Order: sequence, then C-alpha cells, then structure tokens
Amino acid sequence: ALDNAIRDALGSIYPALQHVSLVDYKVRIINSSHGTDAITRVLIESEDETGMSWTTVGVSTNIIDASYNALRDSLVYKLFKEKTPAKS
Repeated sequence: ALDNAIRDALGSIYPALQHVSLVDYKVRIINSSHGTDAITRVLIESEDETGMSWTTVGVSTNIIDASYNALRDSLVYKLFKEKTPAKS
C-alpha cells in the first residue's frame, strides 16, 4: 500500500519510477527482548526494466517508518542512477 501511494503521488512527475518493481520485502527484529521498543530492519530488493536490481535498508522502532525509509531510498536510487529530472 505504501509503495502504491508513493508511486501514485510521484509517478507523473518521475515516470522512471513506473519501471521499478518491488522484488522482495524482508523484516527483521533486531533486539526482540526490548518488546515494543525493538528495532526493526526492513530490506527491500527492487528491480528495473533492464533487470538491474538493488537492495535498500530502513531501520526504525516503527515498522512503517522503516519500510518507508527503505522504499524511499530505493526510488531515490533509481532516479539517481537514471539522472532523471522531474517532469515539468
């Protein structure tokens, strides 16, 4: 849902993001003995239309925040590699 929301918001401005696919999503709890204060690590593997893949990581005590950080970094990485300017 988070991936779809970001793409809906940015897809018309950054068309290159339409070619990024979420390949894998992994969640790991780093210090489960801390209960609700445990650190969550999210790894996202993405791939583009050329078959190039990359992995990004998000870390937070909040799984949604960790997911957002990993997803944001994945999309920013794609734009950086493409040197994609925003569409006017």
